[in-house]
Amino acid sequence: MKERLLSAFENYFGNVIERIPEFSVGFALLLFFIFIGILSRKLVQNRLSNRIKDKLLLNFIGRSVLLLFIIVGIVFFLNQIGLGTAASGLLAGAGVTALILGFAFKDLGENFLAGFFLAFSRPFNIGNIIEINNHMGQVQAMTFRNTHIRTFDGRDIFIPNALIIKNPLINYTRDGLMRHEFVIGLDYGVDLSAATELILTTLNAQKDISSSKELTPFVIIEKFASSTINLKIYFWINTNDFLGSITVLKSSVMKAVVEALIAEGFSMPADILELKIYQENNPIPINIKNLDSLGDDNGKSK
Repeated sequence: MKERLLSAFENYFGNVIERIPEFSVGFALLLFFIFIGILSRKLVQNRLSNRIKDKLLLNFIGRSVLLLFIIVGIVFFLNQIGLGTAASGLLAGAGVTALILGFAFKDLGENFLAGFFLAFSRPFNIGNIIEINNHMGQVQAMTFRNTHIRTFDGRDIFIPNALIIKNPLINYTRDGLMRHEFVIGLDYGVDLSAATELILTTLNAQKDISSSKELTPFVIIEKFASSTINLKIYFWINTNDFLGSITVLKSSVMKAVVEALIAEGFSMPADILELKIYQENNPIPINIKNLDSLGDDNGKSK
């Protein structure tokens, strides 16, 4: 028994040593195809960069080309080391294998197909600000499995592509424009026409606000509140500089409008609170002190 085991080990290691040249050639072929795949990816991306401006689609096509060469290299590697039957079965049974893998790696296949459709439908590009499932950030990259976005507070979120396909997606910077609004309350005695004209003049003076025939700022009366007439002010901003537009520009616009109204004497009262007492026999106790005689020379109250 011992001799048979030793003989089996000797035969095994002998076969391994004999196949070192084939293994070396197969490994070299695999590295060669990976190298060719990398060069082909760069070549395809450079050739298509003049026709396709979408970096997201270019990256996806480049990765697909590289993956194809890697698969071909693996097949040559298996064939070279004597596993030609396995390589032929890998190609001949691709349909069955794909079906089995589809059930075994359902999420992976689903995300891959979703990434394929996202790359060609292009609901967003690299650098766009998107929001999906309450996750908001700038698109950094898209792989076969997920989409990488970076939030404004520095977090990196990797969202599965299938989740993007199945849920509503908000793209804040697709056309570079977004409408914003805010409400301001004026006293009931003010001249609303004059106030509206002043607000529009102030908005038109802001250089960073987008203004054209379709994108002109406007003001409407939102509602008659208890102590104020609420005006709602609408204006458009350029979202290509999304962070600056949202965090700084809107605040500066509101500040300019308020300062202009105050400078022209428009009143913006606070809410009036009316207090009613229904228990006549138990009124709220109120003590009124004479401020001129709070204390005498001895420091005692009168």
